[in-house]
Amino acid sequence: MFDQIAPGYDARNRLFSVARDHAWRRRAAERADLRPGETVLDLCTGTGKLAHELLPFTRPGGRVVGIDFSEPMLERARKLEPEVEFRLGDVSRLNEPDASIDAVTIGFGIRNLVDREQALREMHRVLRPGGRLVILEFAPPPAGPLMRAYRFYLTRVMPAIAGRFSAGERQAYRYLAETVQAAVLGRLGFAVTIEPLTFGIVVLHVAVRRG
Repeated sequence: MFDQIAPGYDARNRLFSVARDHAWRRRAAERADLRPGETVLDLCTGTGKLAHELLPFTRPGGRVVGIDFSEPMLERARKLEPEVEFRLGDVSRLNEPDASIDAVTIGFGIRNLVDREQALREMHRVLRPGGRLVILEFAPPPAGPLMRAYRFYLTRVMPAIAGRFSAGERQAYRYLAETVQAAVLGRLGFAVTIEPLTFGIVVLHVAVRRG
């Protein structure tokens, strides 16, 4: 699915988020609380937009590594942001040593993981004590008129617009609507804070690895 939608992925994100996606990623990068010289993994990096936002916080001397399982997405990412190290990989089986990473970010990717708990355990494993995991993800807003409007937009409007480009994209965005959910992190060894954005339709989970 992601191989198929890679060419128009960024344009669709801007359209469907009413151009709010950039602000959401920028806030996620800020909440990673990086310092110059530190190393951050951006998982499910896609075309590297969040990885790009992380770069200024690691300079000078730091590293941003973007990992994704879609080669067409990574091909676009490498062209758009040559200063990031992009590599093909499975985020539930990371190559990094234990406690070797200062921060991990994942933007709109947690819903796509087949085994979320295993992936979260890997993120916990590679983070140093005190390191931050920042998860940017959709979430249902509070009940009421906004919830009804949000559900209509996510389940009807987005798939319909995507379907004007191709039938495959219609299915892809319907899949997105069906898989939106929050992550549970406390029992895995994280201290978690939650920050709602844009009326609560997007949420940042900031999870600090306990010592």
